[in-house]
Amino acid sequence: MKPATTSIFGEGEPEEVLERLANIGWKYIEISNGHWYNIDKREKPERDFLRLRKLCKKLDISITQMHGPGYDIYKQPPKEYMEDAKRAIRAAGIIGVEWVVFHPWVVSMAEDKEAVEDVKHKNLDGFRILVKQANKSNVGIAVENMYDGNPQGRRTFGATPPELLWLIRNINSPKMGICWDTGHANLQKLDQYRAIKVLGKNLVATHIDDNNLFRDQHLLPFEGNVNWKDIVAALREINYSGLFNLEVPGSFDDTVPLTVAKKKMRYAL
Repeated sequence: MKPATTSIFGEGEPEEVLERLANIGWKYIEISNGHWYNIDKREKPERDFLRLRKLCKKLDISITQMHGPGYDIYKQPPKEYMEDAKRAIRAAGIIGVEWVVFHPWVVSMAEDKEAVEDVKHKNLDGFRILVKQANKSNVGIAVENMYDGNPQGRRTFGATPPELLWLIRNINSPKMGICWDTGHANLQKLDQYRAIKVLGKNLVATHIDDNNLFRDQHLLPFEGNVNWKDIVAALREINYSGLFNLEVPGSFDDTVPLTVAKKKMRYAL
């Protein structure tokens, strides 16, 4: 496992944040959804993605993961989202990213079999399209585990290992894997040791964060009540060799001075 962090760390342009993290000592980075999108909105995004790749080489760091856009079917038409997602994958290919993390698509679902099947197959159809773009861009897609009850009363596809495994096995592509978010699993009250063991070789990325079961807080490990001993043991037993990637913006909100945040990130490393 390689220690890594998502590029959510203080204000500034993506390039500034990467330099800040590199100066602290971080070598592996997941570029956040906000940061790749920041570059994508610029006048010449492809040029700036290439410049970002060159900056990483200069700083001796690697952007190994990227967080793709999320999808809310109540706010964004499917066609518009798919174009955003494809642009994210193309950007990842230019930067040299290995895995782009996507949330599965969720809808409000009754507990009847027809509704469950509908959301499953919407995910299957959508990710089949994205995998085609991933093949063209030579990057992988990692589907992230979610949790039920967000918003309250919603049954969320992808909250359990069997649902995630059903999806990637039906797509059946080496460009498809799973990203395990420890905070989401904690909110779902899963046995994370057993869950990670079940995922096995299908686990290709992580979002490492903590919470106290109150909400999805994205705290540093040991600031909540996640069982880290079980998680680390399971990762070692499946010979996981990807990023142990901190996704912890909740520990660095606007009230934390940058000087203090730098010390916390150095300690976390």
